[in-house]
Order: sequence, then C-alpha cells, then structure tokens
Amino acid sequence: MNELCVLSNLSSSDWAAWTQAGVGAIAMIVGAVAVVWQVRRNRMEISEREARAHDGLARLLIHLKDSAVEARLEKRKLERWPLGHPAEPSSRFKELADAIQSYPLDAIQAEVPFDALLNARRAAREMWPLVSPESEININPDFENTFQQYVGLLEQQILQLRAEAERLYRGEPARHAAAAEMTGSASEE
Repeated sequence: MNELCVLSNLSSSDWAAWTQAGVGAIAMIVGAVAVVWQVRRNRMEISEREARAHDGLARLLIHLKDSAVEARLEKRKLERWPLGHPAEPSSRFKELADAIQSYPLDAIQAEVPFDALLNARRAAREMWPLVSPESEININPDFENTFQQYVGLLEQQILQLRAEAERLYRGEPARHAAAAEMTGSASEE
C-alpha cells in the first residue's frame, strides 16, 4: 500500500477524496457568501436608485414652492414683468406645476413619494389662482392663509421625501402601502 503520511492509514486516493471534499466545502461556502454579497449589493443599488428618485421629486417640490412664493410676491407689485415673459414668476410656477401634473404615477411604487406627488398636484392646482399673473391690489387675508397652508403642505412633503431618502441611503427598506397593509393585517390576527 502506498502510504503518504506515516501518521495515517490513508492511501493517496483517500487523501485525494478528502482534499476534494474539503475544497468542495470551501467552494460552497465561498459561493454562498458571494451570492449573499451580490444580493445585498443589488438591494443597496435599488435602494440608492429609489433614494435618488425621492431626492429628485423633493427638489421638484422645492422649486415649485419657491416659485409659488416668488409669484405670490410678484402678484402684489404694481410694476411687474409683462405677461408671458420668461422671468415672470407665475410662468415659472406654471411650468413646474405642469411638470408635476405630467409626472407618471405608475413610476412610483413607494408610499411617501406617491402621497407627496398627489399632494403637490393638488397644491399646484389650488395655488394657481393665488399666484396667477392677474394683479391683486387688495389682499384678502383668507387667501394669504390658504396660500401659507399650501406652502406648509409642500414643505411637509419635502421633509418626508428627504427623510425617506435618508432611510433608503442607510439601506432600510422603503415604506410601501401594500407592505404596511399586510403587516397591519398580520398583527391583527
């Protein structure tokens, strides 16, 4: 018998079998770790992509809010930009409101950006009479309060979008309405 080691009774074919089994086990462990790492990396990439989309929507809402405030201030002036002029603030607001109205709802799956987009659409529609280019010499305090409520709503949506984006950047899952409903119904049982 061909003995490879003085301290064992294993033949060279036995050593080859044990070596092959050991290398196979190590390869399986390395493969499993690689699969786990790849899945985690893919999840992080998806999470970062969602976070960037949330940040983009938040920036759009910031511009809408800022242009609304600027247009509201311009509305009170006696000497203003001519209607239709690109620098006229209500034109900028209208462009941003149209962009928000045309933002595709089916592109959003998470709850926070979906709510933010719906609220921004409503705010943009309802703010238009308050920021339109018609002059407003006598300012109705109710109009100003309504306008400030819409600005506050936009600010709240911006903060929620930014907080959700931060959660996604940390690798936490996005809040989806369907997942929240399933969790709620599971806890009721």
